Amino acid sequence: MATNARTWFYQTPEKNPYLLQERVNGTLWMARLWDVYFVTERAEPPFRMSAVYHGTPLVIEWEPGKWFRLTAPQSLPGVITAFSNILQLPASLMYTDNHGMVVTEWHRDGGHERWREIQGNPMYQSVVRLNP
Repeated sequence: MATNARTWFYQTPEKNPYLLQERVNGTLWMARLWDVYFVTERAEPPFRMSAVYHGTPLVIEWEPGKWFRLTAPQSLPGVITAFSNILQLPASLMYTDNHGMVVTEWHRDGGHERWREIQGNPMYQSVVRLNP
């Protein structure tokens, strides 16, 4: 099945966990991110999937057509670049959450509202605006 982000991010995908996994993983493999296999945890908006990439746990979540979030124990520039290419959207912001996880977010609206929401909130540390 040929797939890209249009079939699961820019449009709401079917709520079948297996088909969602196939779409997302197929997109990642086509983008040469071969060493990862995401498993569906929630097959309805906001969608949630998890994987392990080179021993590092990853979680992705998204609201179709609106925002996408990658959570990992540390920043993974190669994975961030891959998702930016897949989504054809630059990452909007990055921060460390109250569990010590590094979160990178992409927002179709540029992330201005989300920036205002997290800026100055003590739950979010090391907040960086990536695409002002």
